[in-house]
Amino acid sequence: MNHTTYKYSIIFLIEEKHDDFLQFLEKTYELLSSRSDSFEILILDNGTGYSMKNYQPRLLNLNCPLKAFALSKRTSQAVCLKGLLKECHGEILIVFGSHQQITEDSFIHLLDSLDNGTDIVSPVRQNRVDPIFNQLQSRVFNSLVKRITKTNVNDLSCFVRIFRREVLAETELYGDMYRYLPIFAERRGFKSKEVECINYQATSKTGLYGIKEYLDRIVGIFSLYFNTRFTRKPLRFFSAIGFIFFLIGIFILLYVFAEKFLLGKFIGNRNSLILATFLMVIGIQSASVGLLGEIIAFTHGRHKKEYVIGKKFDI
Repeated sequence: MNHTTYKYSIIFLIEEKHDDFLQFLEKTYELLSSRSDSFEILILDNGTGYSMKNYQPRLLNLNCPLKAFALSKRTSQAVCLKGLLKECHGEILIVFGSHQQITEDSFIHLLDSLDNGTDIVSPVRQNRVDPIFNQLQSRVFNSLVKRITKTNVNDLSCFVRIFRREVLAETELYGDMYRYLPIFAERRGFKSKEVECINYQATSKTGLYGIKEYLDRIVGIFSLYFNTRFTRKPLRFFSAIGFIFFLIGIFILLYVFAEKFLLGKFIGNRNSLILATFLMVIGIQSASVGLLGEIIAFTHGRHKKEYVIGKKFDI
């Protein structure tokens, strides 16, 4: 079946209820309508429970191709975006959340920054208006990610992304790892760029993040660390952990034996002997898990490309 191809597919991934969503949607529509480029709009309500029928009267006023979907319960961002990729037909994807995060002028500047040498652009919000504590934790979070991935990222907390269709099609995402898309895309060989944008002040968050969000970020950092360094070589990761446990167990065991043979102490009821044995077993099991992961990675992952061909030349 032939589909009309558009230059832009504008995706709104709604993961929280927001009173200004329709106003934000209409404002985005007006900005894109003022340009000569073709576009379509896709809306996915990711289990917020807000009926899409409430959007319908005002959505009918938008003179553009539009699709709306609603999930009965929340699912991962990766599943949502991969599903929407099958539904959209734009060459360039623009992804938003449920509320505006950057100003209109900044959005246009961001859009124009996707030149021929760039595959994905991300905003770096300036003049932040959220609480000082949130800004501080954001700096710590981005700084930690920089050290782990050895990339130059400055604002992973902003949901807005503009990227070519191939970026999402060729980049493996899972769970709620969408925020790290620029990092994963760069590892696949795509060209990433960050653009300074002005934070939209009217609807910026003013409250502190919840405990769950902080825990999700910590788990995300550990997942990112593993995925960017040990996806193809899990044996190195688990064997290093196993070696540490095994080495500690050996030192404790040598200490216990030294007390036995040098000082003549009875060690049959020593807790340290049990601890040493336990640590050594944990070390061996960790290395075994790494070996099993290495076999699985080789068996199922050897045919997966770790790169993207940018240009092909005929000679």
